[in-house]
Parts: sequence; structure tokens; C-alpha cells
Amino acid sequence: MDAAAAAAAKGRDGEEKEGGHGKRVSFTGMFRYADRTDQLLMLVGTLAALANGVSQPLMTVIFGDMIDAFGGATSDNVLHRVNKAVLSFVYLGIGTAVVSFLQVACWTITGERQATRIRSLYLKSVLRQDISFFDVEMTTGQIVSRMSGDTVLVQDAIGEKVGKFLQLVATFIGGFVVAFVKGWLLSLVMLACIPPVVIAGGAVAKVLSTISSKGQESYSDAANVVEQTIGSIKTVASFNGEKQAIGEYNKLINKAYKTTVKEGLANGFGMGSVFFIFFSSYGLAIWYGGKLILTKGYTGGEVISILFAIMTGL
Repeated sequence: MDAAAAAAAKGRDGEEKEGGHGKRVSFTGMFRYADRTDQLLMLVGTLAALANGVSQPLMTVIFGDMIDAFGGATSDNVLHRVNKAVLSFVYLGIGTAVVSFLQVACWTITGERQATRIRSLYLKSVLRQDISFFDVEMTTGQIVSRMSGDTVLVQDAIGEKVGKFLQLVATFIGGFVVAFVKGWLLSLVMLACIPPVVIAGGAVAKVLSTISSKGQESYSDAANVVEQTIGSIKTVASFNGEKQAIGEYNKLINKAYKTTVKEGLANGFGMGSVFFIFFSSYGLAIWYGGKLILTKGYTGGEVISILFAIMTGL
């Protein structure tokens, strides 16, 4: 445990000596510190996330049926059809609210529990290191920065984001299942919108990951400058080094600011590209769906259900 935690506590200087790349942890490896209570919470949270994800495509089915009900309704049966659609929405809404609560609550609680355990083990391992460890591999500022900053990122990764990931996977699979059940021909044509979305999303995620890592490094270095300056304030003041320390700090903060600006530009461009693909896909579905209504006997409700089922999954 000590060796593993010490490796995790290794500073950026040590990472640069190894080529600038830290050791990657597998998806299941992030949950190595979960106890039985955490496992139970993760199980309930997983089931709730899957149910919550499937509920979104089911909502599109009810919406499509409601459109068909209004389209073919008469004065004798319109009230019955509307009441049936309203009850379906209410029941599905209640179920979605329950599973959403279980999903968020369970994953948030287990994320906090595991992050607290990781912080405790991290500090215990750091305190067991030799004095040379603090002189060569890591400074006090880096230790504090990693305990307060990096563990928060770990908590987010093993907490609510995992539930959200499982929910989106269930929505993706459930959306295409519903779409192919309602109409396989239009669903097959709508598959053409997947590669552009995946390429755009993957490229943006890659760029944002790289930029975020650089920004985190700049903030850590800036915190290290502050810690060293305040810790040796008498020496700094005796040599009139205040301006030099302020200049170094401002340089690192300005670097982090530029990184944040780049992250915002990349995120904005990526979101714009994804929405452009989405709206283009809407146009494709409506154009081809209109042809299928005329030639293959599709209904307007089926076209809408297929369209929103696939778009919800994406």
C-alpha cells in the first residue's frame, strides 16, 4: 500500500523524469478502495442509472403515440386518448424521478466515501516517506495542492460522473432499440449521423483533456511558488525578492489564464459543431421521414419517435 500510494504521491518533477506521463489507472481500478457499503451503493446506483437512461427513449414513444392520437382522434375518442397519454407521462415521470434520485444520491455518497478514504491513505503514505522525498520528489505545496485539488477530480470521476456515464450508455442503446422497433428503415438512414458526432465529440474531448492538464499543472506550480515564498518570507524579504516572486506567480497565473481561454474556445467550437450535426440530422430525418410516410405507410408519430429516440441516445 505504501509503495502504491507513494507512487501516486509522486510530484511533477518525478513524472517529467519518466517522460512526462503518469501511470494510468483502469476503470475498475478506480474503485479499489470501495468497501461493502460502497459496493451496495454502486450496485443500486448502477441499476437506477440504467433505468433512468432507458426512460428517455420510452418518453419519445409516448410522445409519438400522442401525436398519432391527436392526428387520428375524433370528437368521440379524443378525450380518452389524451387522458391515456397524460397518465403515461405521469407514470413515467414519477418513475424517472425516483430512479434519478437513487442514481445521484448513491453515486454521490459512495464517491465522497471513497475520496475520503483515499485522502487518508494518501496523507498516511506521505508521512511515512523519508526526508529526501520532500527535497527531491515533492514539495509541501504540491502535497497540499494534490490533496485539495486532485482528490476532488478523483471524487468526481468515481462519483456522480460514473452514474451519468452509465445513464448515457443505457440511453444510447435504448434509443436505437426503440428506433429500430418503431421503424428500421428510417433508423438505418439515421445511422449516418453517428460517425460525424463521434468524430467531433472525440476530437473536442481530446483537446480539452490536453488543455485541462496544462492548466492544472500551471495552477499547481503557482501554488508551489506561493508556498515557498511564504514559507521563506524572511529570506525573500532580506534579499528584496518580493517583486521577483510576484512576477513568477503572475507569469504562471497568466499561463493558466491563457490555457482557460483556449479551453473555452475549443469547448465552444466543439459544441457548435455537434449542434450543427444534430440539426442537420433533424433535417435529414424529417425529409426522408416525409418520403416514408407517403411510400411506406409510416405515421408522423413514428417518424418523431425514431428521430428523438436516436437524437436522445446521441
